[in-house]
Amino acid sequence: MYQLLPLVVSILILIALLVFKVNLGWSLVIASGSLLVFSGNGLVEFVEIVRRTATDGQFLEIIGIVLLINLLEELLRRAAYFDRTLQVLQETFKNRVKITAVFPALFGAIPAIGGAKLSAPLVELAAKGLKITRAEQALLNYWFRHTWEFCSPLFPGPILAIYLSGIETGKYILLMLPCTIIFVVLGHLFFLRPVLKRNQEAGQTDVISVQPQSQQEPGVGFWKASFRLIKIVWPVLAIMFIVVVFKRSILWPLLLTNLILLYRTPKGKGFVHGLTKKVFSFQLLWMVIGVFLFKTTFEWTGIPQVIPSLLAGAGIPSYVLIIVFPLMIGLLTGLPSAVVGITYPILVPVFNHGGMLHLGALMLAFVAGHVGSMLSPLHVCFVLTVDYFRTEILPFWKRLFYPQALELIVIFVLAYILGIPG
Repeated sequence: MYQLLPLVVSILILIALLVFKVNLGWSLVIASGSLLVFSGNGLVEFVEIVRRTATDGQFLEIIGIVLLINLLEELLRRAAYFDRTLQVLQETFKNRVKITAVFPALFGAIPAIGGAKLSAPLVELAAKGLKITRAEQALLNYWFRHTWEFCSPLFPGPILAIYLSGIETGKYILLMLPCTIIFVVLGHLFFLRPVLKRNQEAGQTDVISVQPQSQQEPGVGFWKASFRLIKIVWPVLAIMFIVVVFKRSILWPLLLTNLILLYRTPKGKGFVHGLTKKVFSFQLLWMVIGVFLFKTTFEWTGIPQVIPSLLAGAGIPSYVLIIVFPLMIGLLTGLPSAVVGITYPILVPVFNHGGMLHLGALMLAFVAGHVGSMLSPLHVCFVLTVDYFRTEILPFWKRLFYPQALELIVIFVLAYILGIPG
């Protein structure tokens, strides 16, 4: 097991840096350096690793994808995407309890750090006059906000998972879609259903107005509203359709969609400067750089080749590592993207044990990390939601724990059926 010592030391250093809230990108760069040093390498090897990372086609493609997703988010904001979606939903859904879950789920389709703060006022608005506590509003907002983080290639976590594991994007989406469905079902059973039942008994489920009645369209039918909604959210739908059906990298539909939106967006003074400031997120880009630097360093040391045999020799089941490692990093960082970036370079040899990619292992690792991040008080959405709805952290966390634990158990069974290496 001494062959794993450099890796263990670098991970401990990484965890210590995260505990002291050092920027994730810098933490990964420092961990990469420590892994290199403790593996007996020096400056020459470091320069070569940096060169390999900077010229890696996957690395360059992900940088492009991250920038284009940031651009998409900003262009949708400028096109009043959220305001127009809110109007259609308010005109369509006659049950305000359901809206408290639909709002965060729909707005959560677009990745944004701390996005729960965006949907929180809408959940609060829909909840006016209902028999629903502040804690229940917080739980609905927080839970359904994260519906799409499993399968949407617009999020950094799935993007990194796809590229680090080598799975096709469309295949990954189909693999993780059951996780999203299970997540929604659990959210309904634990958080939405009790509120629905209580308000149906009290007869308090009718829609309230978010604007003067004279400005609303009466009796908007379901199909008409659906068509209007599709006209608003077409950028997201178009990207998903091209990726799944034509099995193309998300880079190209993202680029095309952004060009169309750019053409249609009104351009005033300072348009380019304002857009550039929003798109170039140093923190996110530096995290991606750190992830790939750590990945390249890890591969350089030759440790990936010995991990499966060392686990087998020590009698440690692979599923223990697949669950515990991502879960721990999720709790420490509160970021699914950080979980993937830190754990997947180490877990890929386990995923590919025996010369084939074990889909169950890939699914289980992501969900374990997601569970950890959802339960982490370091999760930005966790903090913002608790603060906005003025609810106590411990009761909020306890109510989150049970559906998250059940989710992990259900996914473990599903992953076992799909295949986990022994």
